[in-house]
Amino acid sequence: MISSEIETGSAKVRSEKILEVIMSYARLDFGEKTIISDKGDVYDAIGAGVNMLGEELKNSVVSLREKEQLLREIHHRVKNNMQIISSLLNLQTHNVKDKDFLALITESRNRINSMALVHEMLYATTDFSKISLKDYTTTLCNSIYQSYRKPDMKINFVVNIPSNVSLEIDIMVHLGMILNEIVSNSLKYAFDNNEGIISVLLEQKDSRHFLSIEDNGKGLPKGFNREKDGNLGMQLIYMLTEQLNGTVQMESTGRTIYTIEF
Repeated sequence: MISSEIETGSAKVRSEKILEVIMSYARLDFGEKTIISDKGDVYDAIGAGVNMLGEELKNSVVSLREKEQLLREIHHRVKNNMQIISSLLNLQTHNVKDKDFLALITESRNRINSMALVHEMLYATTDFSKISLKDYTTTLCNSIYQSYRKPDMKINFVVNIPSNVSLEIDIMVHLGMILNEIVSNSLKYAFDNNEGIISVLLEQKDSRHFLSIEDNGKGLPKGFNREKDGNLGMQLIYMLTEQLNGTVQMESTGRTIYTIEF
């Protein structure tokens, strides 16, 4: 009877120890190991299996962290290279007096920055596949505003996008360039008095997204024809939306509003 109680107590201690080790693995702590006795019983077999599992999990986690670090480094380098290109373009503006050429350099620089921002945000997050659309849009709009801002300009941005909407990198690169073109056009042409509001709204219906960018400026000129009068930026808006398998609707009646469905 006494021997049976001792064996039962020993079994309880051994099973609790195995459970503790398994729980430590769940916390990604792989330093704990189960003690293997010389009995060769079922607890030793289970303990040996748990120890082997710990080694496999440890190697998997290390490998995953190495991959995450590599991805982070890739995004960091891509962002840095794009910023170097942007800086070189900026240097070209110092001795240039041609306004049209200056405008071209500014537009090119902003397009590059819109892509660099995607990689910058991926570098800063733990999820290397998706980016918060709200955070990206807010940061991008502020960056474009600083690029085109005049001393007397007062433009307010209203970003109404759900915080839980995150999109894949390929979609974000396209949307970033689309947003860059639309917001840039508004800042350059929409506000005669340099005051106004630019709003960005996202609605979701089933699996489709509807991204609306609206300004309360003067609207497009009467008789405006996109094919004939549209600039490169407007062509990019439609081309990039097509690459997203999406559509563009544009209205201009005392204001200008683009709705991108994708």
